[in-house]
Amino acid sequence: MRLIVKNLNILRSILNTINTSFEMKELVESAGNNLPSLFEFSAFGLFWKEESTLYLYQEESCPLSFTQEVAKNMLRVLNILGEGAEELDRVTLQIEKKKLRPSHMAMDPKATLKSYLTLPLAVEEEIMGCVSLNSDQPNAYDAQDLQFFSVIGYQMAATLKHYQRFSSIKTMAIYDTLTGLYNRRYLEERLMAETQKAFYGGASLSLVMVDIDHFKKVNDTFGHTTGDLVLKEIASLLKNSTRKKDTVARYGGEEFVLILPEAGLEVTVAIAERIRRQIEQTPFEVGQTQLNLTVSLGISSFPSHHAHSKEDLIQMADQALYDAKRGGRNRVCVYNPPQR
Repeated sequence: MRLIVKNLNILRSILNTINTSFEMKELVESAGNNLPSLFEFSAFGLFWKEESTLYLYQEESCPLSFTQEVAKNMLRVLNILGEGAEELDRVTLQIEKKKLRPSHMAMDPKATLKSYLTLPLAVEEEIMGCVSLNSDQPNAYDAQDLQFFSVIGYQMAATLKHYQRFSSIKTMAIYDTLTGLYNRRYLEERLMAETQKAFYGGASLSLVMVDIDHFKKVNDTFGHTTGDLVLKEIASLLKNSTRKKDTVARYGGEEFVLILPEAGLEVTVAIAERIRRQIEQTPFEVGQTQLNLTVSLGISSFPSHHAHSKEDLIQMADQALYDAKRGGRNRVCVYNPPQR
């Protein structure tokens, strides 16, 4: 009786921890850190169907063959449930190894999966994935383990559903619905963070404003549906032409802004010129017609242009863009301080 009460208290603590997790990685870590108090396992797994990601929290001596066996078994269980789980080679594995047992009890390099509890994560008749306890020991789990793990699984499913809804709201808040790029609101937040880092840390930071030349003619001639398709294609080109750490956002209408951290003037000009040439050389398909479009780009950079705020960087890039437009379009212009 005393043991059951103790286990119930541990279970309550685990549920509270899971319930207060707001990120997927945090959820897996909090469960993995607390589950050893209640169960013995070699690997704890959580498969998140929405992102085709399998998170594994396992003993540090766990051999690769055991890891793969656990992953395949979890996907097999989902297949049995009729969820059509993906093949392992199409699933992203996120593995974290922890010391779950003393050194003298390290796993055999040839260890195989001998016991497991695998449960679907279901809320409102939707199976979002599965969760699994896995052991290299036979008969590792009993009926009480199943009961306790079912309660934990239900709480994890509820937390995942909350996370899913939160992610949807977050996506709507920071992304432009047409192009899939970041929106202006997020751009302002990101630029604030990057300017503070640059101004106080002394790192380079550049801004590129991009405007599609004569875009009004596209809308007037072919309609707004075609104009939207063009915006999507150019957004994709911009995204694919920048680095992973760069921010690409739709500023409004046919204008876009690129935030390039740790990029000096020379690097930024090279990136902008590459974008300009690529768009100039890309035929945009409109029904049976091919459109040839160009863009104008304006650049501001810290510390080259002595900006003191994010507003300064935006105004300088905007001025450079205006110079590119006035100079004939289809060109890159760098901010030129007014002569005194």
